[in-house]
Amino acid sequence: METTKVSERNMERSIIYQAWLLQNRKISDLVHKLNDEDLKKDVAFGRNSGLYLLGHLIASNDLLLPLFDFGAKMYPEYEKIFLCCPDKCAQNFPAVKEVKSHWFALNEHLILKFATINEKQWIIESDKSLHQLKTMLTIVNHQCYHLGQLTFLL
Repeated sequence: METTKVSERNMERSIIYQAWLLQNRKISDLVHKLNDEDLKKDVAFGRNSGLYLLGHLIASNDLLLPLFDFGAKMYPEYEKIFLCCPDKCAQNFPAVKEVKSHWFALNEHLILKFATINEKQWIIESDKSLHQLKTMLTIVNHQCYHLGQLTFLL
């Protein structure tokens, strides 16, 4: 791969990673502002609750661990609860404090794992690394969408 293309690809990875960090920070800032009762509310009448959306965001961020070979998901049970089932289908959610705690713990863990990636590992040179980049970009866009919904709880 030419040096210019390598630089461009590294910049793409960096931009997407920085966008992911930014969205996580915005969601975290909002979660700090919302109390437990706020998160139990629906973002709009008959729509998802804040608790469901936060669990949903945890489940999607948790996908990054195996995707980047960082190990197994931290909260695999969240996939069934928050990705496979819609809100209001009578499943038992974890406590709000637990879900909030899991949000912060997962993202701290992911940030530490991403910090271990060296520059050569960030270079897009295979189908797997392209898939990683596309998935991470999808998660960033997904976070933006749900952050917008969560702001209705303020």
